[in-house]
Amino acid sequence: MNTQSAGVYVHFPYCVSICNYCDFDRQATGFSAIPRYVGSVAAEIRLQARRPVHSIFFGGGTPSLMTPEQIATILTAAAETFDVLPDAEITVEANPGECTVERLSGFRAAGVNRLSIGVQSLDDEVLVTLSRRHSADEARAALAAARAAGFANLNLDFMLGLAGMSVESWLETLTAAVRLGPEHLSCYVLTVDERVPMGRDVARGRIQLPSDDSIADQYLATGEFLAAYGYEQYEISNWAKPGRASRHNLTYWRDQPYLGIGAGAAGWVDGVRTKNTPSPRRYMASVAKGQADRVEEEHTDFPTQLGDALAVGLRLREGIDITAMGRRLGVDVRAAMGSVLGELLDAGCLEWLDAGPRAEQRLRVAEASILVTNELLVRIEGALEAWRDAGGTRQVGEDDAGGLVVADAQPGAEVPDRAVLAGR
Repeated sequence: MNTQSAGVYVHFPYCVSICNYCDFDRQATGFSAIPRYVGSVAAEIRLQARRPVHSIFFGGGTPSLMTPEQIATILTAAAETFDVLPDAEITVEANPGECTVERLSGFRAAGVNRLSIGVQSLDDEVLVTLSRRHSADEARAALAAARAAGFANLNLDFMLGLAGMSVESWLETLTAAVRLGPEHLSCYVLTVDERVPMGRDVARGRIQLPSDDSIADQYLATGEFLAAYGYEQYEISNWAKPGRASRHNLTYWRDQPYLGIGAGAAGWVDGVRTKNTPSPRRYMASVAKGQADRVEEEHTDFPTQLGDALAVGLRLREGIDITAMGRRLGVDVRAAMGSVLGELLDAGCLEWLDAGPRAEQRLRVAEASILVTNELLVRIEGALEAWRDAGGTRQVGEDDAGGLVVADAQPGAEVPDRAVLAGR
């Protein structure tokens, strides 16, 4: 049995309607197939290897369209297949329209202990422009129903950077949000793809989004405002009350393994990226034959794994323990980043936490540079590419005292497997 615990992501692709900004794998047809789809998800779970699981996250689409019995079917399969830890976080994404006390009580009885409610805005006019199906009052009623059903761990999703939004109007939204008392808030900057309706309208000038400076001001105001109400920022777009950071989301950002279950679901286990076919029809047919059809299965090399680990880890305010990362991946992180590491530290874009001899050296993006994290990652990616091209892979070991020992490896030399290193 693999001893490293994992997260499990379960994708439910069905929606009653499609929001004009959404580019996820989803569909607003084929609802009669939902019972068969749920059975296929349970069957795919039973195909997995046994391992400890610390979180299960139902995403979509609109997972709250499932009945409590269907949620229970999937969670039963998980309990029979995995060693689901006693304190595992089990989350369902929910649309306010499905949040009745009866349905949510059924979810709780099935084992769900966290809800993530897609509110997006508490302004009815804004909700119309986003083609959301609920009103602000329905969003408030959904939270009340969740509390009545016994949920003590709630996330609310919101978006900033919307058309017509100012710092003042955004702060009004946040004020209304904190009055609802959620344990967790996700505040995302709107990004639109030209393949979706809103993206096409933006590209053609029909919708005018705020300027970059205005969006930056909205984002910076978010942190200051939420801190005053006791919310701690633990990731670029996420704030939580102490002890309420999402365990499942941390799985991604700490570069821990997660399994992707369902049509369109992505996974990352033992250095292999996977993605199932986004077609529910093909997905269900393939699972019936004993293996989910995959559109992606990539065995990543070490430079790619290191780049991915840095890219997700630098989103966290806790930063990255690069000594532990080096041991896990079998590389000297400092050497791989080369002169770019010193340049970004000297410029104040990156900073050390708990720096000192033999101490955990946690590297993070400085608060003043959070808004340019993507640009920093481009610099780092370039450094890693140069390191790889120079054949500079380096292997990591420990001396008798537990100190870090780095030995040059010749280009093309075999590097310890990621899964083996992760077990240390």
